[in-house]
Amino acid sequence: MRNLSIYDLDRTITIRPTYTPFLLFAARRLQPWRLMFLPIWLAAMVGYKAGLYRRVSLKEFGMRLFVGTRVDIVKMAEITNAFVVRTVNHNIAPGAKKAIQADLEKGSMLLMATAASELYAGGIAKALGFDDCLSTRQVRDANGDAIFRILGENNYGAEKLRRIDTWILEQGLQREELRVTAYSDHASDAPLLNWADKAVLVGNYNAPVRNWETANWR
Repeated sequence: MRNLSIYDLDRTITIRPTYTPFLLFAARRLQPWRLMFLPIWLAAMVGYKAGLYRRVSLKEFGMRLFVGTRVDIVKMAEITNAFVVRTVNHNIAPGAKKAIQADLEKGSMLLMATAASELYAGGIAKALGFDDCLSTRQVRDANGDAIFRILGENNYGAEKLRRIDTWILEQGLQREELRVTAYSDHASDAPLLNWADKAVLVGNYNAPVRNWETANWR
């Protein structure tokens, strides 16, 4: 039996969300004048909370607003590498560091499964010692340049579990061979948390939530 630990990123491993900070970080380095669009972005997030459009549409709008319709692969690599360094140095929850280190010491496979963009999520996962990362994918052109559109679905909820199932098979593994622990900050990951052998809901909870364990990593 092999141990597999699956971690969400935003507000599970990190203290703060990453998508808006990444957009602003990229805008400052590519075209600082795009920062003037921040009020529009804040209004768009309110519209999303009100159910006016899907998360995929919101993310694509944010990318186009702050980054543009296409970014050269070299420039994007420079930006994302710098953002990864800043995130790892300043935005990782202390409890997450301890949990990840404990998993590494006992030889668990580590998989990050997150709705965050592949533009930076994989870099954060690698820096923290993860074996692999499943994140929301970005459309690329023939040169590998990043286009603002998302490829497929936002890696969220049932879609996240579907991709994890596929990943396990691609690794030549069977679910029955694995002891799975899943960490997330939000009940939107219920499909994954209910599927895992051990589920940990990360956050400031004063009472048990469903049959999941809770942990405060701040």
